[in-house]
Amino acid sequence: MRLSPNGVFNDMGSPDSRETFLYVAEQLNGYGLAYLHVMDGLAFGFHELGEPMTLGEFRQVFSRPLMGNCGYTQETAEAVLNQGEADLIAFGRPFISNPDLVARFAHNWPLNPPADPAIWYSFDAEGYIDFPPYQEAA
Repeated sequence: MRLSPNGVFNDMGSPDSRETFLYVAEQLNGYGLAYLHVMDGLAFGFHELGEPMTLGEFRQVFSRPLMGNCGYTQETAEAVLNQGEADLIAFGRPFISNPDLVARFAHNWPLNPPADPAIWYSFDAEGYIDFPPYQEAA
């Protein structure tokens, strides 16, 4: 299950978002989900109806594995995981331009520049298989 409590897409958000999303998350405990995926980051904008929700709020009401997503860096992901607010962090955009993202994180290698959103849904190789893996400078 994926929830987007801070989302702005298609006029999402309402003054009672916090109460609604926390109620839903608490009720989902009874369904034996493998995880709850919460798009808590603000990289896609925020509906500005109240304060942004955090993974910590969901952790208080959801007892199964919790995954955060949307705009995390290696550093912010590690902080949330170390604080126990989530069990997993998903990365989307960084994988587009860094097919070796896991290795880059593991070795503290720099990331490629972000992919231009205009090519995210291309039908060509550009934007899918043309981003180079990390190589030491010669």
